[in-house]
Amino acid sequence: MSFRLRGDGVRLDFDGRRWLVFSWSRRDGAAGGVAGGVAGGVAGGVGGRLYVEPASCLSVAGRLSDHDGSLRLTFRFRPSGVSVGDVAAEIVVGADQAEPAWQFVQWFAHTYRVEDVSASWWDDAEPSAGEPERSRDWLSAPVSPATRDLFRSVMARLTVADA
Repeated sequence: MSFRLRGDGVRLDFDGRRWLVFSWSRRDGAAGGVAGGVAGGVAGGVGGRLYVEPASCLSVAGRLSDHDGSLRLTFRFRPSGVSVGDVAAEIVVGADQAEPAWQFVQWFAHTYRVEDVSASWWDDAEPSAGEPERSRDWLSAPVSPATRDLFRSVMARLTVADA
């Protein structure tokens, strides 16, 4: 399955076989750059492009905008052979592309066994009873399953330590 998303200054292409390619440019049309280096030859930035092997994807988070319906997708990658230092790439697509973009993310996560997919931002577009209307800031935003597990583990340790 090949796929292309056009976002605000960023384009994501998947060739269906080997590479996810994030392409971007500055507002003046000049090519941008990649901050930091990546080891192992798994990912690299050349001339405003980031090439990443899909198997190195650790997580994908999606957040739906309350005001215009756009979808912000954040991909996090760790090249093989590297124990620290992740690469993150983000694309924001308009409301007209949000549904197909999220369908691609679900297919991609299933195909490449990406376990950390924050679907709650997509599924839970309406604020919960405990969340004030229009306040999707970092304090009230949903978290990934891995973050929830970490929080539960820390709280269990604190509870045992208090007893």
